[in-house]
Amino acid sequence: MKMYVYIWLVLLGMLTIRCSSDDIGNPEEGSPEYDSYWYYSYEAAQLVNAETLGMEALEDFSPYTVAHLGDTLFIANIGKEGNSLLVFNTKEGRLLDVVKSWQFDNEEKNFGSSIEAIVPAGNRLYVAERQSRIHVFELPDLTYVTCIGNGKWSGPVFQAQALAVKDGLIFARDKNGKVSIYKESDVTQENYQKINRHWQVSGNNSPGNNGFAPHYMQFNAEGNILLTDYEGKKIRVLDPTLVNDDLVNGTSIDMDELSLSLDFKPKTLALCNERWYATGDNDAINIYDSQQGEWVKKIKTIKGYSFLLPVRIYAQNDSVLWVSDTHKSMQTLVKMIVHKGEIRE
Repeated sequence: MKMYVYIWLVLLGMLTIRCSSDDIGNPEEGSPEYDSYWYYSYEAAQLVNAETLGMEALEDFSPYTVAHLGDTLFIANIGKEGNSLLVFNTKEGRLLDVVKSWQFDNEEKNFGSSIEAIVPAGNRLYVAERQSRIHVFELPDLTYVTCIGNGKWSGPVFQAQALAVKDGLIFARDKNGKVSIYKESDVTQENYQKINRHWQVSGNNSPGNNGFAPHYMQFNAEGNILLTDYEGKKIRVLDPTLVNDDLVNGTSIDMDELSLSLDFKPKTLALCNERWYATGDNDAINIYDSQQGEWVKKIKTIKGYSFLLPVRIYAQNDSVLWVSDTHKSMQTLVKMIVHKGEIRE
């Protein structure tokens, strides 16, 4: 009799353990019990290159940073066609406009160097170019407003390599790792190339970037700024609530306890709800699982495409990512779709 009781207790314990491993919680009342496991797969749904854009040669188009607003995708072209901002309709899959030059104060202006960052904010589009200028356009017509910076390293913009804009403040990652902060209220036509930084906070020992590796800044759901630190092999987390009139230049606003140390040098970052995606010096797309709190996978091949040099990645939403492959034999912007599937046991 004791043997039967023992076997029954063992079976009951095994059943309890199995039910508690259900990844999606308790099943609905009356439904069969099962364990649920999620898996992800990736597919190239669209390729944007010189041919699809109607350009003559492969090298005319080299996609770099991108950003979106609704169905509009803003693409930085750093190819031989010349530094320009492409306006692409993602729904129709066609090029709407190419911005290479504009008129300001009766003079023709243009992008004098490669575009490092594009950020839509309210009714404005902020476009940072490598040569120490942040151009500001008015949306939706891309009417030119003004320029922050004068193209000189000693000016108020030091080769800004990443931007984030929120609550009336403009954050720019400088070449030396520090972060300059400007006020949107200063961004007027009258202040063309006269807009000064209000604060410049510490780089928190972040190395400089003489090699011009891509960097990226983005607000997360908690309102903090995530900033890739290429040479430092980490993702910095900045607290913008520390920016006020009493802030002293050179002060650190880093939240060191939240920073992520990595085994690769991160370039750009795409924040999705359940997973983060980062490009890096390992020429792969590195995947971070938010629930597990760890980097779980590195991919170089997806259905329909194999990446050779995925330099930048951008999240349009949780299921649509745009990846810039700048390898000289590819020079393609890849629309990468995320498929989430379920396995029940």
